[in-house]
Amino acid sequence: MTLLYLIRHARSIWNAEGRWQGQADPPLDAIGLKQAHALAERLRDEALAAVYSSPLARARQTAEIIAQACHAPLILDDRLKERDIGEWAGLTLEEVKTRYPDVYRPGWHINGAPGGETQASLMARSAAAFADIVAAHPDTTVAVVSHGGTLNAYLAHLFGTQRGTFAFDNAAYARVYIKDGQIRLLSLGSTNHRSDVLV
Repeated sequence: MTLLYLIRHARSIWNAEGRWQGQADPPLDAIGLKQAHALAERLRDEALAAVYSSPLARARQTAEIIAQACHAPLILDDRLKERDIGEWAGLTLEEVKTRYPDVYRPGWHINGAPGGETQASLMARSAAAFADIVAAHPDTTVAVVSHGGTLNAYLAHLFGTQRGTFAFDNAAYARVYIKDGQIRLLSLGSTNHRSDVLV
């Protein structure tokens, strides 16, 4: 049985500014670094076999802090990157709503942002990445640091829906047991480790 910690990266400078990131690459801000260290302290005794991460700076920085605290190898995987949001990268939500009123509406993620990635594509690449991770680590615990859109797509894949919305604040995690095709969601959106860190 593989226990997965599905972790959203800590707060980036664009998270703080309310900007959509996609595959743009802003780093963590000062609060994000504190969040990452608080999460690493929470995971310190988890005997992680490995820490996998998106190579984007906000995820990689979070993962590096966790891997160092847990004395676990860090493995980067491009398939764990955030959804490509095309023309929306760097915009605020209000800017997206104003400039793309015919596109930004419930269900926009199915076809994706203009110039961006569809839900089907995101689900396929995230599912492939996690399948490889689970196959490589039977009967161990693994942390995977990724992004809200990507983690949502993977959970939607696991539970057979295109429209699932699973809550992941910055530096939040879910725990999922997987064995022989059986799935148990143990927790979702946990942030207790972050209680003394401003958000």
